[in-house]
Amino acid sequence: MEREQFQKELMKRALEQGFEHCEVYFESAENFEVLVLEGEISHYENSSQTGICFRGIYNGSMGYAYATTMEEETIDYIIQQSKENAEVIEETEKEVIFEGSDEYTQIDSYNENLKMLSPEQKMEAAKEMEKGALQEYEQVSIDYCVLQTIDKTIALSNSKGLSLCHRKNGIVANISTIAQQNGDVKTASEDWISNDWSAFYPQEIGRKAGQKAVSHLGAYSLESGEYRVLLENHVAAELLSVFAGIFYGENVQKGFSLLNGKLKEKIASSKVTLRDDGLLKNAPGSVPFDHEGVAVKNKVIIENGRLETFLYNLKSATKHNTVSTGNGFKDGYKSTVKTKCTNLYIQPGGKTPRTLMAQLGEGILITDIAGLHSGANAISGDFSLSAEGFWLERGQIVRPVEQITIGGNFYTMLKLIEEVGNDLKFIIQGSNGVMGAPMIMIKRLSVAGI
Repeated sequence: MEREQFQKELMKRALEQGFEHCEVYFESAENFEVLVLEGEISHYENSSQTGICFRGIYNGSMGYAYATTMEEETIDYIIQQSKENAEVIEETEKEVIFEGSDEYTQIDSYNENLKMLSPEQKMEAAKEMEKGALQEYEQVSIDYCVLQTIDKTIALSNSKGLSLCHRKNGIVANISTIAQQNGDVKTASEDWISNDWSAFYPQEIGRKAGQKAVSHLGAYSLESGEYRVLLENHVAAELLSVFAGIFYGENVQKGFSLLNGKLKEKIASSKVTLRDDGLLKNAPGSVPFDHEGVAVKNKVIIENGRLETFLYNLKSATKHNTVSTGNGFKDGYKSTVKTKCTNLYIQPGGKTPRTLMAQLGEGILITDIAGLHSGANAISGDFSLSAEGFWLERGQIVRPVEQITIGGNFYTMLKLIEEVGNDLKFIIQGSNGVMGAPMIMIKRLSVAGI
């Protein structure tokens, strides 16, 4: 049975059998993945999956059911399961089925040219990525080299007249390299996320990964102390991913954020504007609606240092007597809705990384961090992370640095940001959604070294 027909028939029969209102959430995904090692295909997978979540109000309670097929008999199974669940589930909070937003912004997240690519073309691109890392540096070998394409459809309909569908596709390429010289071993990685195949230069991605690893050979530590610091764009985005939850209304309500009561107050440097923009062109997290059917918008969370809003789903918005910001998402069709970002990013400024290095003069450029899960407290904001990078003097790289630990507090760090660069980069990491940042300059961070 076709998706639209299945959704309509399921809702029709559910209402006929006593459901007051109901909703059908549908997702399907086609995934391609290829791994390359030493010029050969070491792993290749082409997979697809479909998931359906039905929920409906039956005898005053919300019942749920799940399925992976859209057959005639599936409809009766879903309805029966939902009835049984509604009778045994004890609701602590009233759930609602959303009637729909007034307007939805249409965005184009689907690239037909990407859909037309053959598996052989993708395999060849992965080989080219590996070749780019190996051909320039004899000290370099490959840890892993992987290319994925994703084709995903989300559709949501309900008995209140809502009918939404969005399709998106994209490429995720990642390569990790190992550089060895005189017993010294360094690793580095480079990734690329987009849905524009014409902008994908696999050899250049590989070359960057190889160059990164080689550039860190011969690194050693620094004396402990406080230093001015530059965080590369992807490092700043990784830090943001850990602490993104402090901007969620539900975490503020639960006491998991220190921003309660801070709305309209200055919480960051005037250089900082933080957005969650689900309508941003060509960004990997862009969608026209969330998984509750609420229209997605461009939200300014921090504007020139001032906290303007939190992010909400329907449930958390009701508790704060406000409206959803379109941030209610599932991790999968069986998951419950939670707050999640679309494209959360620090708005870029006008200065290039080279200009920021010159402005820094003397200090540390951090290019990699580790220990994000164990070394960061997402509630207090404290972090202590192993790091590596480069020591700068007079705005120039002098030598690579390793075996250091950077420590501080995220809330404090926001106030110490002196400059933001123009090199915005997005990453997909953790459970908070897509994160982005340019290079940022921090007035001081504690560094533990030798």
